[in-house]
Amino acid sequence: MLLIFLVFIPLIASVIIYPLGKLLKHRVGYLASIPIIASLSGLLYIGIKNYPKLEIFEVVEWVKTPYINVSLGFLIDGISFPIALIIALVTALACIYSVSYLEHEEGHSAYFSYYLIYTTGMLGAVLSTNLIQFFFFWELMLVPSYMLIAGWGYGDRRRVAYKYFLYTQLGSILVLLSILYLGVTLNTFEIGLLNISNLLLSIPERLILTILFVVGFGVKMAIVPLHGWLPEAHAEAPTPISVILSGVMIEVGLYAIIRIVFPISLPIWIGSVSATILMSLALLSMIYGGIMALTQYDVKRLLAYSSISQMGYMFFGVAAATATGIEGSVFHIFNHGLLKGLLFMVAGVLIHQVGIRDMRKLGGLASRMPLTAGLAMIGAMGIAGLPGISGFISEYLIFLGAFSSASIYKYLLVLLATLATAISAAYMTLFIKRVFFGPLKEEFNDATDPPYSMIIPMLILGITAVVLGIYPALILEYIIPSLGFLMGG
Repeated sequence: MLLIFLVFIPLIASVIIYPLGKLLKHRVGYLASIPIIASLSGLLYIGIKNYPKLEIFEVVEWVKTPYINVSLGFLIDGISFPIALIIALVTALACIYSVSYLEHEEGHSAYFSYYLIYTTGMLGAVLSTNLIQFFFFWELMLVPSYMLIAGWGYGDRRRVAYKYFLYTQLGSILVLLSILYLGVTLNTFEIGLLNISNLLLSIPERLILTILFVVGFGVKMAIVPLHGWLPEAHAEAPTPISVILSGVMIEVGLYAIIRIVFPISLPIWIGSVSATILMSLALLSMIYGGIMALTQYDVKRLLAYSSISQMGYMFFGVAAATATGIEGSVFHIFNHGLLKGLLFMVAGVLIHQVGIRDMRKLGGLASRMPLTAGLAMIGAMGIAGLPGISGFISEYLIFLGAFSSASIYKYLLVLLATLATAISAAYMTLFIKRVFFGPLKEEFNDATDPPYSMIIPMLILGITAVVLGIYPALILEYIIPSLGFLMGG
């Protein structure tokens, strides 16, 4: 029962961590990272042992009555493995990063307990094999993340947290209604059996369910026009939580579309008007998020709008409904976790070391913070899609997959999406220029790179992005074998 252990060990540890926080203060974060590192180590062990064809299924009875039979099951395969791996990696590193970042804050026991519950929710949602269990973990992501924003965020944090809660809960209602309809109609909640909906549900029923699911998951993904909660939540959340919100949580919604919506809708999705509409929606997110990022001076708000844009890239590949496009989207989920996690950590360094996040008041910091500047360059180049960093490979696969969907309208959308990468390059270039280059302001003469507990997580993310930019097969080899089954071929 290794998978069950990997999912629940952070949840169990959250109870143990709480009393220890009163004794160890912010250093309890080092202990809190141990169960997440244990989950990460277990995932790496499974991945290395089963490379490259990976499919492990574990199940135990959960609810068994004459009327309903629900199992507690977990599946790790080429689609779920990269996403679970990046969740475990980013949350482990952000936990260590939190130690120094929160040294002057209060309530460390509660913070790290909520943090571990949050991690369990994300891992459980990605690895779940039935819809009821998935929804339980889906909601388990929401409550602790709300508490973390409201308790340790910036500015009008309680209002921002409430707005985030309200938006995502409304999306969850649509997801729950769709899940209940599927369960009652198909007489099963097993995700692996959803393809029988092609026999038991009419096309209008499947189309309505697809719309409800896409809107419900789209709220969590912050796809335009469902993005209203994201800019403020990412900007005002404590920076380690911004790392998770942007780097891994919003991508769980995209995973849910691949795993849950495709078995229901794929036969009527491929080559249809629906695909073109969804690709257009993704393109709108790319362009809108990019343009809004260009207009920002607050570092965290720039990165927040960048997340909307990058989510558009991932959704674009999935909307195209080709094996190559989905391969690129899954890989981009992994890369976005690395790159955006790194960039939000850079933003946290600016807040921690110089106390300023307004780029108009910054400049010349590369001479005082060379390690931070170098890592920021890696993150910015990756988001901009420059060759040599992992983001380039996944964007290339997304566009290639969308181009192969063979429609004159889709060709035009791919052309526009490719041109939209110039916007990403523009706002990332401005970010680097405004923060790290130009004349150094006198008040920053004593600025230095952050403590090891902050710089080492950033180094790991940056080095991983470079390694995967050179040798992407380390992740792609897992994804490819699972795509044939997913696409029905």
